Amino acid sequence: MEQQTKKKKNNRKILGGSIVAVVLVVGIALLSLFIEKIPNGYVGVVYSPNGGVQDETLGQGWHLVGLFDKVTKYPVRMQTVNYKDIQVATSDGKSVTVDFAYNYSIQPDKVVAVFNKFGPVEVEQIEESYLRTRLWAAGRKAVAKYSVIDTYGEKSSEAASKVQDLFADDVGRLGFTVDNLTLGVPKPDKSTQAAIDKRVEAAQELERKQIELKIAQAEAEKKKIEAEGIAKYNEIIKKSISKEVIQNKWIEKWDGKMPRATGSNQLIEIPIDDAPSQSSQ
Repeated sequence: MEQQTKKKKNNRKILGGSIVAVVLVVGIALLSLFIEKIPNGYVGVVYSPNGGVQDETLGQGWHLVGLFDKVTKYPVRMQTVNYKDIQVATSDGKSVTVDFAYNYSIQPDKVVAVFNKFGPVEVEQIEESYLRTRLWAAGRKAVAKYSVIDTYGEKSSEAASKVQDLFADDVGRLGFTVDNLTLGVPKPDKSTQAAIDKRVEAAQELERKQIELKIAQAEAEKKKIEAEGIAKYNEIIKKSISKEVIQNKWIEKWDGKMPRATGSNQLIEIPIDDAPSQSSQ
């Protein structure tokens, strides 16, 4: 009898514990319907079918919301977006494919306006639709002012800056802040690539000839300076030579013996003392 009583008590405890566990699970499940977590760097816009959009947004952390309330999260901290293979045309009519990358965020006081514009959609959908389209329009307008060679060279960063200015001004009206836009290396088609190669080769040949010309000019200038130096030197020597100088140089070189033949004009005087010895020889 006592064993049956103990068994009944144990069954009641087990049943009671099971009921409590079920109640806790159901309670947690129901509570989760009223709790919304907003990650760091995001804000939430609350919308309900009956009440519409709430003006007050939810910041980072856990929040209690209504049973039928829906929360759409928007980034207010910089996010990085990459777009591949966007086609644009250059000023010389060449079609190129370009990759773009940029950072963006949504101004906290404009997230409600963004929600009213796009509705309860994920921000990734906005990136792949609206923002991609607006960037393509800005890229097409900005890159059209540069030749295909410019987009490859030193003006690439300038073109990227122009794209960012147009893009940021366009989407900034709605509350998007754009920063640090970069333009990837253009990927032209085969005919455009062939034209680019020819222009690059021509530019390299022109640069080589200009270098050769500068070298030739430098050599000519060097020779000119050397010739002018020699001419000036000869002129100084010429002015420094006088009759007295020549006579002094002659005296310096004289060995003290009189010359064997002297004379002037067409007459030459030969010393008599030397004549017999010369005859005998």
